[in-house]
Amino acid sequence: MTGSPHLAPQPPLDVLVLQTAAALENLAVESYTSAAGLPCVTRGSGQLRALIARNLAHHLAHAGAFNQAVAGAGGARQHAADARYAATVRRLLAGTTDPASLANLLTELEGINAQTCTRFATLAEGGSLRSLFVNVASVEAQHGSELLIVRTLLDGGHAEPGATAAAARAIPAAVGTAGIPQAAYPTADASAIDEGAAR
Repeated sequence: MTGSPHLAPQPPLDVLVLQTAAALENLAVESYTSAAGLPCVTRGSGQLRALIARNLAHHLAHAGAFNQAVAGAGGARQHAADARYAATVRRLLAGTTDPASLANLLTELEGINAQTCTRFATLAEGGSLRSLFVNVASVEAQHGSELLIVRTLLDGGHAEPGATAAAARAIPAAVGTAGIPQAAYPTADASAIDEGAAR
């Protein structure tokens, strides 16, 4: 007697999107932890070190919140970094020697996280999960904006902007708009809903 093979049931949508969001946050935690130890950070700008430390704390909190929500939705917590990006990000971080390149990489990661949370907010069931995704998306977008400003300052030769009145006057005008590159937040780079499913 033959029949169709038994397929494992697909986890609920909320579980899938929460696991993927957790996997992306785990990647951000890993990336910021590695970034904090890079020579261009440890020997560089105190403001960049402070930004990295603050963003890392946010990502740790976000990973915890998503995993708590996953457990509440009946799914397995996701403790691994997002497999789609992890190897590439690790390789890029290992070769990073200057703060501008680091700012670019972290900006890209923040963009992926923010776009994913923005998209997932429209898919999640229930107001509390939608609020969680919207809140995290806004923080990730803020991180990305600040990193874009950092990059603009670095490009203008300002590792420690505004330390003196003369330094503040020398800040490039482009800094004023560097952190708001879009009028509406995109979602084209959002991750697939099952990208971070716990296996």
